[in-house]
Amino acid sequence: MILGDKGDCMKKPSLREKLRYAFDNYMGKGTIALIGMLFLITAAVVVISGILSHVVNHDSSAGSYMWTSLMHTIDSGTLAGDDTSRAGYLFLMSVVTICGIFVTSILIGIISSGFEEKLNSLKKGFSRVIESDHTVIIGFNDGIYTIVSELIEANANQKAGRILIIGTQDKEEMDIAIHDHISDFKTTRVICRSGNPVHPAVLEMSSVETARSVIINADDDFTVIKTILSVISYFKEKNAFGNKAYITAMIHDRKNLDAARIAGEGKAEIIYFRDMIARVVANTCRQPGLSSVLTDMFDFGGAEFYYENFPELAGKRFGDVLNMFRYSVVVGICRDDVPMLNPPMDTVLTEKDRIIHFAEDDGVSKPSRELPETDADHKRAEEPYTENREFSMLILGYNDSLTLILRELADYLAAGSRIIIACDSLSDEEKSGLDCPEDLDVSIETDDIYDKDVLEKLVSAGIDNVLLLSDSRVSDEEADSQNLLLLLQLRDIQRRRNIELNITSEMNSTENQRLMKVTKVNDFVIGSSITNLIMTQISENRHLAELFKTLLTAEGSELYMKNVRNYLKPGIPVSYYEVTELVSEHNEIFMGYRRKNNGILEIVTNPDKSQTMTFGPDDCLIVIAED
Repeated sequence: MILGDKGDCMKKPSLREKLRYAFDNYMGKGTIALIGMLFLITAAVVVISGILSHVVNHDSSAGSYMWTSLMHTIDSGTLAGDDTSRAGYLFLMSVVTICGIFVTSILIGIISSGFEEKLNSLKKGFSRVIESDHTVIIGFNDGIYTIVSELIEANANQKAGRILIIGTQDKEEMDIAIHDHISDFKTTRVICRSGNPVHPAVLEMSSVETARSVIINADDDFTVIKTILSVISYFKEKNAFGNKAYITAMIHDRKNLDAARIAGEGKAEIIYFRDMIARVVANTCRQPGLSSVLTDMFDFGGAEFYYENFPELAGKRFGDVLNMFRYSVVVGICRDDVPMLNPPMDTVLTEKDRIIHFAEDDGVSKPSRELPETDADHKRAEEPYTENREFSMLILGYNDSLTLILRELADYLAAGSRIIIACDSLSDEEKSGLDCPEDLDVSIETDDIYDKDVLEKLVSAGIDNVLLLSDSRVSDEEADSQNLLLLLQLRDIQRRRNIELNITSEMNSTENQRLMKVTKVNDFVIGSSITNLIMTQISENRHLAELFKTLLTAEGSELYMKNVRNYLKPGIPVSYYEVTELVSEHNEIFMGYRRKNNGILEIVTNPDKSQTMTFGPDDCLIVIAED
């Protein structure tokens, strides 16, 4: 580079450039700064014109002329009343009026633009939320409607519930979607804010540090873990790590489970239910109505699980406590913050133990002082009832959970039970990855299962149970559409051949489930819906995480539907107190019943124990048992 060029590069900016730069910086300070500048310009015009008018005309004070100039600046019509005989004064006031017109026009434009900018900011959800004891949901997808609906139910007994949703979508878009899917908000107000939750400014805008709980509603595990790290870091920055708020999140891949728990540092409840949902599907296709029972247990409509301390029960046996609650079902105890689902009936309660019961609300069901009188001896089943565990099943479709479902079925079905897996195509890799239990007679057929003739041929092979899997190889919407087509064809086959099939369908969308009600399917298992229900329950009470884990895993006790003849004689009126007593003799807990009433499957949980029922030989009791 030559010296001349270097000299040009080092040349100092001129005064004009400095003034322009300073003006540009000032103009960028926003609406208030611009209004201030116009005020100063107006004040300068008024003062100068007032002084000049006083110099030219000595008939009044400078202050009086400043007031007259201000009136000309504000109201251009004032000029019409001036004395036209004084040309100099008239000219000066005309200049002041013209300046006023320009200043007023600019001021109106600035104020209008400022209000518009502020309104747009509010519409886009950039304003700070000043709330406390609210629920923060991070992430906006199809699962948001289930979560929000359940939280609205949970807040129904509160005067003013608050739910704050953080999404990357525009606030208006989220508001419209929420109101399109939910019509009754009861006592809850839903607030949406737009932004990236990884940024601390967005978390601060949402007052996360004062929230009651934080739910991370994301579709992929990487986003979940990154959001957990962001929220934990924000808690520490705000010295709020010790607050009562905690994080509830769901992980989809087992290999990411440990990383999510490490990121949560003990302040997060991490849920992994893929294996459990496979277990739910396997149990539901053998026990019609189970999905309805699970939905009833996991949602906030009706009864929920509560932990309550009743010191007056100290010293009593757990088996005796079962019938001391008329309006709720006692399922276990919580000792030293460890839930014990269906403990041994001779377990003695202590003062610190909390009762875990299935009740309409906390504080609603209280224990009676004495056990009710029962007369169950002559109603007890006289001999053990052996249910036929052998059955046949047709599984239509394929997804990654198929091996897990087969393993679960092998634990319950008799050896030799026949299962036909039919799908339109199956790659060599998928075939090799399919681990079929040796105890089951499993056959695989690849054909166009959406062809009516092929489907009818498969059903005609002595099949009583049909399971429709959601195909993981296509989009969720396409998988639901495929199952809808299969369900309509199965319904037609049932009608024409006058046969009864126990049909269970795996679904992805609750909206599509409503469309499929016409197919008269016994059960719809919506994995995402069930997991969202569970996640919402845990966000309200983190102690439920371990309880649900126990309830939905093979270890320990779980839900079963067993024929009434296992416990009592059918055809005899029996109170639910007596049913509870007879079931407890098997070290099991009575939750409700399933029966067919005029061809319609009727499922009842948590009945009033003082009521009576006459069960038929094919009715089933819903129980919590080890096997």
